[in-house]
Amino acid sequence: MRSLLARRGPTIAGIASLIFCLNLSAQDTAMRYPSDLMTRVRDAADSILGDFPQSIAYAKVAESHRAYSAIIEDGSEDTFVSARTAFQIRYAQSSIMIDSGMDEEVHTYYGFGRNEPYFANVNQDVQLALFEADQIIITHEHGDHVSGVIRSPFFQQIAAKTLVTEAQVNTLVNNPQLPQIQLTPEQADQLRVVEYGLTFPVAPGVVLIKSPGHTPGHQMVYVKTAAEREYLFVGDIGWSMVNFSELKLRPESTRSRIGENAEALMNQMVWIREVMDDEGVIVVPSHDNILLEEYVAEGLLGDSLRL
Repeated sequence: MRSLLARRGPTIAGIASLIFCLNLSAQDTAMRYPSDLMTRVRDAADSILGDFPQSIAYAKVAESHRAYSAIIEDGSEDTFVSARTAFQIRYAQSSIMIDSGMDEEVHTYYGFGRNEPYFANVNQDVQLALFEADQIIITHEHGDHVSGVIRSPFFQQIAAKTLVTEAQVNTLVNNPQLPQIQLTPEQADQLRVVEYGLTFPVAPGVVLIKSPGHTPGHQMVYVKTAAEREYLFVGDIGWSMVNFSELKLRPESTRSRIGENAEALMNQMVWIREVMDDEGVIVVPSHDNILLEEYVAEGLLGDSLRL
């Protein structure tokens, strides 16, 4: 769609963001975000010509059941339902996908020996939505977020419109979370690989925000709709809204297993809570099943993809 590609010239705020972040790399994971980051993000969202998205929906391809004690420091033994999701940003005549679902083999890896719910028909819908999307954004390089592209039967058709960062590709080629999602150099060459400072506008109303810490290539996605609702898709910085509302990390054992940078995550969570509380931004963790269902009930998200 032409409007998703037409760019205005760089804004002053955009230039300032580039200068500030010129030396930012995936290793600079403990940085604090600048105080004017939200202004920069909003300016970047306006920097590409075209109508803003009309709505956003999500699909849940699977569930993982964990105790809150594995989700948040000092958590209880009550069950947390982790929704394995993909999101669809809908324009009038086009769409952008955030993350890509996963097949049942990859889902089995996350069960750690347990038999957990998997919805094959929903994952088929996600595959069709990926095929039809104008762009595909990957929040980070874990299997439940990226394998729907890497292992897709449509890989040849969707690779060139899948936007990944250099840090994500480096992980997926050299140190993948599981063997099933390892990228070959030939596959990596087919993807749309980008590198940016702190923010990167990709379409009208849609901006990427670099947020390494959970993984080296983690990024958030800001979306502003035509109705002027502002969303922040925070990937796996926190799995539950409680991580942000109480500013609590995952327990040390979980962080160690994943290989997270605790200082980076806390810096990110502080900023996320500020924009949620002070700016009214709708924060969307990828996996908080209860919160996602509340957003559907409130009309903030749809629960079926447009195909």
